[in-house]
Amino acid sequence: MKIRILVVLLAAWGFVSCVSVQTISFDQLCPAKFSMPEQVKNVAVVNNMPSIPEAKSNLATLGNLDGDGKQTAEAFANALADSKYFNQVVICDSALNEEQVSDAGIRSLPHEDVIRLAQDLGVDVLFSLDRVFLQNEKKNIIYPGLMEPWPVVVTRVTPVVSIYSPTRERPLQVIAPMDSLEWDLDRMPSDKELVKYTAAFSAEVLAHQVVPYWEHTERAYFTGGCVEMRDAAVYVKEGDWEGAKALWLSLYEHRKSGKVKARAALNLALASEMTGDLDAARKWLDEAGKRVEPGSDEDRIYKYLALKLEERRAGFPHLQIQMRRFGNNLPE
Repeated sequence: MKIRILVVLLAAWGFVSCVSVQTISFDQLCPAKFSMPEQVKNVAVVNNMPSIPEAKSNLATLGNLDGDGKQTAEAFANALADSKYFNQVVICDSALNEEQVSDAGIRSLPHEDVIRLAQDLGVDVLFSLDRVFLQNEKKNIIYPGLMEPWPVVVTRVTPVVSIYSPTRERPLQVIAPMDSLEWDLDRMPSDKELVKYTAAFSAEVLAHQVVPYWEHTERAYFTGGCVEMRDAAVYVKEGDWEGAKALWLSLYEHRKSGKVKARAALNLALASEMTGDLDAARKWLDEAGKRVEPGSDEDRIYKYLALKLEERRAGFPHLQIQMRRFGNNLPE
């Protein structure tokens, strides 16, 4: 399970019981790792995996397993369709590869098969699901506060997809992202349950590689210390960032306290990010950085906001390219 990093950090910094710091949660549009050409409108997901023996419901295997091609291809196609990024997503989940699973590796689609499939399905690009590699490994994890290591099973999931165009002899791209799941040792799923669960998990991991996706994220801001800060917090709860900005700007311009100015600047950086002005957010963070004391509460919030902002700024040009097909209508 994913731990909300910001909440953990706030607890570590002693902010949980501090009423002057609040967190805000929101969904942020993130760029895909690979940018699909704008002219690619219709796509198909095809199952190019070798057949595997049926997974057992009374067995949990430590070691290597193969995922299910049909389940994963269907889940991947559904994830692409749900993104509404392409005009049409077609699923061809009947196995193209009749070979039995072996150590031979991945079978590429012949170019003539790509041309035929693209014509038959009426698509511009094929996403060929070639393999889903699963590896279960027992590990002992040391958690803070526990006297002894905690035994878990880590499942490493590596789906492999080749992206084909009928106009190219070779794949446009081969993607093989790796992600992992963690289970308590006594709650490790059976092979059958694992194959079903990792089909949906693999689909989400793959979709994030080729289409923009929404990610739940969090930020922190200061709310206490004076009436203006508390009033601005009310504006934030109502979604009125411009109203909050006006109060924080007044504080920044009229207060002499370096701490108040630092907190106001940090809040203004967040407000600028939330209203889509990432350059202004960077400028306000720079202003805050001049006034925060090393090791202070303001310094910790400053470092966290700066980290998240730079991650967002780094991905923003890619997101603009990927959303060009929608007239660069980027959600705020």
